[in-house]
Amino acid sequence: MKKVFYTYDILLTTGEWLRNIRMEGALEDNFPGVAVSFIQVETEQEKPVALNMYHIVKAELIRVEEF
Repeated sequence: MKKVFYTYDILLTTGEWLRNIRMEGALEDNFPGVAVSFIQVETEQEKPVALNMYHIVKAELIRVEEF
């Protein structure tokens, strides 16, 4: 089965942009319900970041890659 990775630029409620955030699966698929409010993603430099769904203002899809 192919893995699909999505890359986003994400604007947080603090006004900070997280650029080139890469994750397996679409952003909306990683937040299946109210019980899941944090997801682990990685930056362009492969640094892990925990995102909280309530701090995301906007997410711009940059690219989709299939492996």
